[in-house]
Amino acid sequence: MRRAIISDVHANLEALEAILAEINTLGIDEIWCLGDLVGYGPNPKECVDLIRRHTSLCIMGNHDWALLNKPIGFNSVAARMINLTKKWMDPAKDKDDRALERWDFISDLPRRLHRDGFLLVHGSPRHALSEYILPTDVRYDPSKFDEIFPMFDQYCLIGHSHFPCIITEDCEAQVPEGNGSEFELGDKKAIINVGSVGQPRDGDERACFVIQEDNKIRYKRLPYDQSRTAGKIEKLGDEYQVLAYRLSIGR
Repeated sequence: MRRAIISDVHANLEALEAILAEINTLGIDEIWCLGDLVGYGPNPKECVDLIRRHTSLCIMGNHDWALLNKPIGFNSVAARMINLTKKWMDPAKDKDDRALERWDFISDLPRRLHRDGFLLVHGSPRHALSEYILPTDVRYDPSKFDEIFPMFDQYCLIGHSHFPCIITEDCEAQVPEGNGSEFELGDKKAIINVGSVGQPRDGDERACFVIQEDNKIRYKRLPYDQSRTAGKIEKLGDEYQVLAYRLSIGR
């Protein structure tokens, strides 16, 4: 089984289309998505449609939850974008025939799944939607892993921080360098952050996802038409400009 694992699309249609086009050339058997289909970006409806069509499973992210509820704990610009997304996607207001299907799809997303030896959560095993796991945690907050690693059997797939890395149970962090970085999963338990499709924050502005086959994880980075995505965000108003700028610097 050869699968692609994506996360944190964040309504970035150009990045998602680039990723799906690449996946189509790789002989991939299935696609898993780790949540955050919406938020930050200008094309939530189109991205939800593509995720529904192309993935074999998807879990809920914190922005997806906020869309259905409220953007609790979000910074001001993230909260504004969620509220704007809700106006676009609310099935009571959206005249699109698929509006209710999209809303129901997001509403039905699970917060965690176990599949083929992997635990899938958006944030962490401890707090599925909200907890960040970063490679710097092994140095600055290693005690958190004393509780986290016993919560899954072997491997855990996450997104949320938008920072690709692999952290093993002996508190070692491996960070991929560029496109094609490959890691072999051994007997040690491991947390695998697959990075972000729509809004990378590791200083590399290219869309990120992973390919998993047997015990190997390979990171893929792809350029996409950032100027087109940014242009659509900029048209939303001055208060959203930072979201467009971040795309160009990968932060």
